[in-house]
Amino acid sequence: QFIKHDTLPTNDLIYYHCFVSKTNQQNYQMLLFCKKTGLSIEYDEHNNIFQFHQLPVYDDIASFYKYAYVCINDVILFFGGYSIFTRSKSAHKYSIRENKWIAFQNILPSRLYDCVAVLSEDNTYVYIIGGYNKGSVSTHTKTEVSKWMSEEEMKKGIELKVEEKEKKNEMETIVKKETNKKQNKVKKDSDVERCFITGK
Repeated sequence: QFIKHDTLPTNDLIYYHCFVSKTNQQNYQMLLFCKKTGLSIEYDEHNNIFQFHQLPVYDDIASFYKYAYVCINDVILFFGGYSIFTRSKSAHKYSIRENKWIAFQNILPSRLYDCVAVLSEDNTYVYIIGGYNKGSVSTHTKTEVSKWMSEEEMKKGIELKVEEKEKKNEMETIVKKETNKKQNKVKKDSDVERCFITGK
């Protein structure tokens, strides 16, 4: 039995995804990432309603899922990932508070997916365990949390202030202009051909 049911506003199949939750008084905030889908899901316990907000997803990680991830304060760290085209050996950092992505390209020792990331009890280390790369692997990688939070590492990464809506709107405008040009050209060609045939 459930107390509330709703449908996620996405066309992606959601599985092997990133899902983290944060509690704020009576409101529960959950964040979901899977392929091109990024959602902030808020549940109002008092009114028993869900609210969904679209979150930007950086192009470099938009085709991936099956990544390892951990949430530390207001930051989510992603390690590796799987897509139909390739397997990732990159790491990505998403700031919940700043709504910003940072990518660390090809930083992992090998391409990994189907692995799990675990945060140490004192929040100082992340352990990346297991995985798959042309077969099951017994990976056990230990990395310091401070490495991913420091300004120095942020500068080494590619800072990406994602503005997906603006980019999408810009692309849609360009496509619309090109489509209109083609339609106008076809109409003119058709008018010329009709005049030629009818002599009018």
